[in-house]
Amino acid sequence: MKNIERKKQKVIRLNQLLFQKYGGQGWWPTTREPGKQPVYYPGKEGRRVSDIEAFEIIVGSILTQNNTWSNAEKAIINLSALNLLDIRHMMKADPQTMALAIVSARYYNQKSIRLIEIAKNLHKAGGIKTLRKLPTEELRKILLAWTGIGKETADSILCYAFSREIFVVDAYTRRLFQSLNLPCSSYEEIQNLVHCSIKPSAAEYGDLHARIVKLYAAGDAKTFSM
Repeated sequence: MKNIERKKQKVIRLNQLLFQKYGGQGWWPTTREPGKQPVYYPGKEGRRVSDIEAFEIIVGSILTQNNTWSNAEKAIINLSALNLLDIRHMMKADPQTMALAIVSARYYNQKSIRLIEIAKNLHKAGGIKTLRKLPTEELRKILLAWTGIGKETADSILCYAFSREIFVVDAYTRRLFQSLNLPCSSYEEIQNLVHCSIKPSAAEYGDLHARIVKLYAAGDAKTFSM
């Protein structure tokens, strides 16, 4: 029991230190003007986004797979300029046109097809508005059943697009937990530890994840210690 409490306190301390170091990250950035760079919302972590923003976040979560955010962002800017960050427009899009727009996202031919299919799935499900009404576990199962969506992507969508209280575990988080001698043998082990250490909050979980990404993006991980 004491060992578990020590681990929980270590996660709480990690959360505090990263906030002191970087502050709120304002994730997930979304587009305000077509063809322009997505905007961050520091201080509004966990905010309820619009249905249009939610779809953009879903698209972004696919584009960031095996890719950097900066390259995914270029693809998002192109899609917004073509008015394709819209479920009805994307589901009818030409796969080749989509692929050319998201070429910076890597595996663009595959992602183009997947995004069009996801847009169709969302439309069949009744759209974002209908999905908002579902309990988190039910919504997670639906997302995981769609081609191209695994645990990390599903939880990113749940946390940032639907403001659900769920922590996203990515490669950076696994690497950080390992370096800090925290449990990291599985996705669920890390997620459960964060969930029982930090009070349930989409804002807290989302921003911790964002700050861990910042730690590695800024090149500070090698010198970080607790």
